[in-house]
Amino acid sequence: MKIFRALSACALLLVGCASVPPSAEELSKLPVVQFGEPVPAGGDYILFFPADKPIPTNVSIKGNIFAREAEQRLDVTLRKGIYSYKNWVSYDRVTWRKGQEAIKTDIRIVLPSHAHPEPGFMKVEMDEQR
Repeated sequence: MKIFRALSACALLLVGCASVPPSAEELSKLPVVQFGEPVPAGGDYILFFPADKPIPTNVSIKGNIFAREAEQRLDVTLRKGIYSYKNWVSYDRVTWRKGQEAIKTDIRIVLPSHAHPEPGFMKVEMDEQR
């Protein structure tokens, strides 16, 4: 369950469901913070994920049933930079779209079990919607 929550939280950085778009004037006043840098304490900001810069995600399988646990850092990079403000995303910091309309996200976790007697898998797929 922790893995699912961690993967969901990563996806929610880029995907959301707010209904009122931010105003261009409001957003032009906010500082832009590159992913990985400190965010302003108690302040509003736009988070920027630059193209070609690693975005790390830690994946772990742990618990007292395992004799051997696993933990690994997975890095992905974007094809183009993405600005994120709450539940909104933009590629140019001018045009903003709801995250769920801009990026289709599919998260699946299947564990080995009686119903799935094969290797398990964790899959996060994010596709740009046009």
